[in-house]
Amino acid sequence: MPETAWQAAIIVDIRPETATAKSFRLRLGEPSAHRPGQHYVIRLTAPDGYTASRSYSIASAPDGSADIELTIERLPDGEVSSFLHDEASVGDELEERGPVGGPDKPAADGTAHLEF
Repeated sequence: MPETAWQAAIIVDIRPETATAKSFRLRLGEPSAHRPGQHYVIRLTAPDGYTASRSYSIASAPDGSADIELTIERLPDGEVSSFLHDEASVGDELEERGPVGGPDKPAADGTAHLEF
């Protein structure tokens, strides 16, 4: 699968799920064609040019819209998860790349099958 380019995404909603997890709804520049088992990579860039990126599984069902949801657990030493939980707010812009990973191709009936 070819690598996708970095693109802007806007945080349109943040919802607490547990004491250590929040769901972030992101609006992409175009509709997402993700499949079950895929993820997006989120990249943060500091003013000095330092970058940190992490992969997060997609928590929303494919619906053909430009919105996706990522549920992210805040890890004590997590650079990206700590920033998202402690600093990010609705209206902020993030860099994203995806969808990536997951099943190579859907089955003939359109469903995805994962092998373990």
